[in-house]
Amino acid sequence: MKCEKCERDITEQWENNITYKGEEEHHNPPQFMLDNWRGTLHNLCVDCHDDLHKEIIKILNKILGTLKFCNSEYWVWRKMSQQQKAQSINETTKFTNEWLETK
Repeated sequence: MKCEKCERDITEQWENNITYKGEEEHHNPPQFMLDNWRGTLHNLCVDCHDDLHKEIIKILNKILGTLKFCNSEYWVWRKMSQQQKAQSINETTKFTNEWLETK
């Protein structure tokens, strides 16, 4: 399996409490954003998946207008209005698609 972002071969096998390396599925948009999730899945290595979520949390904080950066996507999401949530879904989906295209 290859990472869709860095195209590195993913040879490690994920094992709970042993190794957190390996293939990870990214839900676009993130799964917590929709009650009945519909979107696309992307196969990423753990490093690229972490990098992507570091950018997504920045987008969410910006949309919410937090005065102090919060590193919990779920917490920020819960504080958003319906309009902010709709904007977040659109912006994170668009950002993820563009991010995947840049190698």
